[in-house]
Amino acid sequence: MSFLSKLFNDEKDEFDEVCVDREVLDSVIYYSKQSYPNEFLAFFDGKIEDRKLYLTGLIFIPGETGNTGAVIHSEMLPPTLKYWGSVHSHPGPSARPSGADLTTFSKYGVFHMIVCLPYSLETFMAYDKYGNIAEYSVGDYSDKSDDNIEDFFDESDVLQEGEVIKPGFFDEDTEEEDYAPKRTYEDFENQNNIIINGAVNIELDENGNIKRIYKKY
Repeated sequence: MSFLSKLFNDEKDEFDEVCVDREVLDSVIYYSKQSYPNEFLAFFDGKIEDRKLYLTGLIFIPGETGNTGAVIHSEMLPPTLKYWGSVHSHPGPSARPSGADLTTFSKYGVFHMIVCLPYSLETFMAYDKYGNIAEYSVGDYSDKSDDNIEDFFDESDVLQEGEVIKPGFFDEDTEEEDYAPKRTYEDFENQNNIIINGAVNIELDENGNIKRIYKKY
């Protein structure tokens, strides 16, 4: 799966289907849980082939997130950067877009996704740039990526168990304890007494809100 974006090319931006790589959604779920109770936001990388839009990677962008929204520093995006839309998390039970989300949809790409609690494949919803619900399929589309992760992957960059991300050179000086989440995703799991990583059924209502969660047997 590609984690880096490609530069703009001459492909026509016309497609009939959207195909999202399963590993991309798994990554979104992981980062959403790590960001909780703040939102997680990224852009989609991919390409069009045979009139199908294949989304095969995530583009991480400068910005700030909180528990009520996210801010994108679009002025820092390279003008040649090609992205197809956005994906972000909601630290609540609804995957419906807010007014601010709809503004983001209209400005940044043509396909967008929101994942809500409890952050699973069943709680994603997809939209076009106008906020209309969009259809998509999920599968293994890693062969559609042009990037080779081995070209830039460095094993030393992977966080080991117990390690935390430290402030970077351009980050403001902040006490380490400020980086500890006020409420972890594990707290959410324990409070709601559900097995998120196990087999569960999740029912959504017509507005994209979680109506019922129950264990599969």
